[in-house]
Amino acid sequence: MNKPIIRKFFIAAFLALVLASASHAQEVSPTSTPERDAAKPRAEGGGVQRLDILRQLGLNQEQVQRIRRANVERKPLLDAAQTRFRDANKALDEAIYADALNEQDVQARLKETQLAQAELIKVRFMSELTIRRILTAEQLTRFRDLRQRFAEMRENRPMNPRTMLQNRQLRRQNQNTFRPNVPPTSERPKDKPE
Repeated sequence: MNKPIIRKFFIAAFLALVLASASHAQEVSPTSTPERDAAKPRAEGGGVQRLDILRQLGLNQEQVQRIRRANVERKPLLDAAQTRFRDANKALDEAIYADALNEQDVQARLKETQLAQAELIKVRFMSELTIRRILTAEQLTRFRDLRQRFAEMRENRPMNPRTMLQNRQLRRQNQNTFRPNVPPTSERPKDKPE
């Protein structure tokens, strides 16, 4: 898969999960109103943000119920697909790093991993398709706008310090690997002041 397709897949999957969890998180209460939900403290975490997305999309109660039902039906399929993919990855890793390399076993495990990944992608995209069918044309337009804003936020988000440190360490290791005559920074002699 190429990079743009993977990026679109993760963005779409994220938004589908947000919609799915938002519909699941929203309580059907006669006292619940958008004004009261907005007044809830931010300490609840993602719940308020999910409700905000629901509000921005303008989903009605019937749409929320349909999404909730679809999520209940999809959850066992998604769990099974994720477990199968995780197990296939583990088996492939074990085959690759076994004491005695068996090329046929590696190829068989690779095929299993590819099939498991394809099934996982299918379940996720079918979930998105279900949600897409529930949205009206106006809601779909809003959803696309939210998706675009999310993609822009991800691209403009600064990298966390831990990842930056890990990347810097990898670059240093690679520099030292490709320049065998240059000792690592910690072993280099200090310049003497003149």
